[in-house]
Amino acid sequence: MIGFAWGFAEATLFFIVPDVWIGWVALVARRSAWAVLAFTLAGALIGGTVTYAVGTATEPTTSAAILDGVPTVDSDAIRRVSGEMEEHGPRSVVYGPLRMGTPYKLYARAAGVEDESLASFLLWSIPARLQRFLPLTVLAILAGLLLRRWIAARPRLRLGLYAAIWLGFYAVYVVRIGL
Repeated sequence: MIGFAWGFAEATLFFIVPDVWIGWVALVARRSAWAVLAFTLAGALIGGTVTYAVGTATEPTTSAAILDGVPTVDSDAIRRVSGEMEEHGPRSVVYGPLRMGTPYKLYARAAGVEDESLASFLLWSIPARLQRFLPLTVLAILAGLLLRRWIAARPRLRLGLYAAIWLGFYAVYVVRIGL
């Protein structure tokens, strides 16, 4: 359920990607990784639906202002994603994972603002989200298998290293994108 809640939160107003949780579970509890991946995807799709609904129900400036208040989101990214949605429609959501710093929530809002089909947006969202979640899941499962004994013998160290990796990721992300 943590994956579901995290996927939902990141698709709405939270700014830390659910990959943090997916990777941890895949690393230390490999058998649960696929279920966590599925629940996280479901949470992201429902959160994307909520953000889409806000984009549909409010003035574009209002929904943009809401998202502009989220850390690491800025008005340039909101405008860029709006332009992509206008030009390419719901399939533009697959571009987000290809660029560091383009949150899924911006595509959900833009699809709502552009009055795109919710069903089409959600169908394109599945490969877009899996494009992010799946490689990390597979990599963490492989790392967990290869380092199984080392990980089991050093629980505090594994948590510290994992946290350091994500802190490093977010340090680069915040420097590149800004708060």
